[in-house]
Order: sequence, then C-alpha cells, then structure tokens
Amino acid sequence: MKATVDGSELSGSYVVAEQRDDGTLVLRPETSDEVIEQHADRVLSEEEFLGSLDRLHAAKLREEQ
Repeated sequence: MKATVDGSELSGSYVVAEQRDDGTLVLRPETSDEVIEQHADRVLSEEEFLGSLDRLHAAKLREEQ
C-alpha cells in the first residue's frame, strides 16, 4: 500500500511499512528504484520533475538531522 503526503516538509511518496492494531500506519519513503519504476515509461511534466527534486531535497535534510 502506498501513501502520499502533501503540504508539509514531509511531502512525498511513501510505502506503508506496517499497520498496527490501533490503526497507526508506519511509513517509509519510497526508494529511488520504486520511483524510477513508477515513472520509467513516461516523461515527467515540469511540475512533477520539480516536485521530485523538492522531495529529494527534503529527504536529504531529514537525513542530516
């Protein structure tokens, strides 16, 4: 199962890694391979491309914290 988070510094595509008994979802960011597979057969629009760069940058900043 996949999820998309919008409107925050955590914006991006995620995979549901675990669904706990209380309904809480544990998310992990999609890996580059998954993103490449999702978009490999089509050209990204300018908006999609810039959005992917923004998500990559946000992920890098989170890793540095």
